[in-house]
Amino acid sequence: MGWLAKGLTELGLEVTLACAKGSRLRPFTVVGIDFSQPLSPQLPPADLYHFFNTPQEIFSTPHVVTIHGNGQPGETFSPNTIFLCRNHAERHGATAFVYNGLDPAESVFSVHKGRDLLFLAKASWRIKNVKGAIRIARKAKRPLQILGGKHPLAPLHRLQKIYWRGMVGGKLKADLVAGSAGLLFPVLWHEPFGLAVIEALVSGTPVLATPFGSLPELLPPHVGQICRSESEFVEALANLDHFSPQACRDWVLENFDYRIMAKRYLEKYEQVMAGEKLNAVRPATRQPAAEGCVLPR
Repeated sequence: MGWLAKGLTELGLEVTLACAKGSRLRPFTVVGIDFSQPLSPQLPPADLYHFFNTPQEIFSTPHVVTIHGNGQPGETFSPNTIFLCRNHAERHGATAFVYNGLDPAESVFSVHKGRDLLFLAKASWRIKNVKGAIRIARKAKRPLQILGGKHPLAPLHRLQKIYWRGMVGGKLKADLVAGSAGLLFPVLWHEPFGLAVIEALVSGTPVLATPFGSLPELLPPHVGQICRSESEFVEALANLDHFSPQACRDWVLENFDYRIMAKRYLEKYEQVMAGEKLNAVRPATRQPAAEGCVLPR
């Protein structure tokens, strides 16, 4: 939300953020909201509202909704819902999507890579498949740095060269991402986007990922590889040096910069304010989030 607000402000829009009471996000104007109460009386007047969850109320003011997760079977959405990639939209019977973006200035870029591999996700989520990442790293005899999750995985103290870092942020996270040989992203669900992927790439770190959800859209062959089994991951690790760190970063700068994201959202805003629907029919979940997501060993 912060990167989008920054980009829209730079385009000349006046942006007010409606967040939980007590929230602060400088330099933006923030309105505190009690989400247990109706939203309408609490929101300031605006030309357009941008929600990040489907509102339960009916608004006469033009509005859009961005969905960041995967819908539940049978779940329906507003016709003006925006998804995070083409695959994300198609799996919900929609066409409108905008790729996420980030601010490259908040990353560290390095052409110098160590041997350590990186896992960057909520390690406690089974669908993120940290166990698969550990197996891949051990088969390849490479150290693995695990970033994410509040509690260490119990068996890790018995595994050599598997390092659990927990919830890491700021300069330490940026340095670890930039210095890694590659990001392992062996998810077992249809990833709506995968912010960790572009965080790695903008740091010059190539990515190896499963073929589910957004990932084929985010990873052309010059910045990473789509792997369909754990053995393919292991084989691909032998070729990490073939990827250019600068090419990885340039791919993000050309496609996933926050300013590009803001321009694409502004186009959607203008469509809605002109009375157009972003999707011809009401989106609905057509495919379960983990349907067909299997990674053979």
